[in-house]
Amino acid sequence: MKNLLIATALASAAIAAPASANDFAGPRIEATAGADDVTAGADTTDITYGAGIGYDLRIGKVVAGVEASVDNVFDRRDLGVGARLGYVITDNVLVYGKAAYANWRQVAGVDTEGLRLGGGLEVNVAGPVYTKVEYRYTDFDGATGKHGGLVGFGLRF
Repeated sequence: MKNLLIATALASAAIAAPASANDFAGPRIEATAGADDVTAGADTTDITYGAGIGYDLRIGKVVAGVEASVDNVFDRRDLGVGARLGYVITDNVLVYGKAAYANWRQVAGVDTEGLRLGGGLEVNVAGPVYTKVEYRYTDFDGATGKHGGLVGFGLRF
């Protein structure tokens, strides 16, 4: 009987541990890809790809976090550092908005910086695995703007 109780407790802990990664909190890494459109700037492609890291805290249904991203490192560079604020609408779905500082190196070798705003929907798929869709708009210096639509895949720890 004692062994059965210990086995049951261990099995419950093993099942509960992955569920804690499902609560939109803690460190995360992700890969993204999508399309972008640059206005009044030099851009040779409408494709964007990248990676990001972040850390989120959850209080009730509200999620607040910080994140950093790097996109298009092989043909141009787009860095972002900012924050996001979200709301858990179901156990597996988070809707969020974000604001960030962005720095972009254009194809012509010109660096420019600006404010990135966006929002998205993140869905927990299984355990620590999530997927997301996101829209970003960045207003760079010199009347250059960048619209982007992304999909992403990530892991929470």
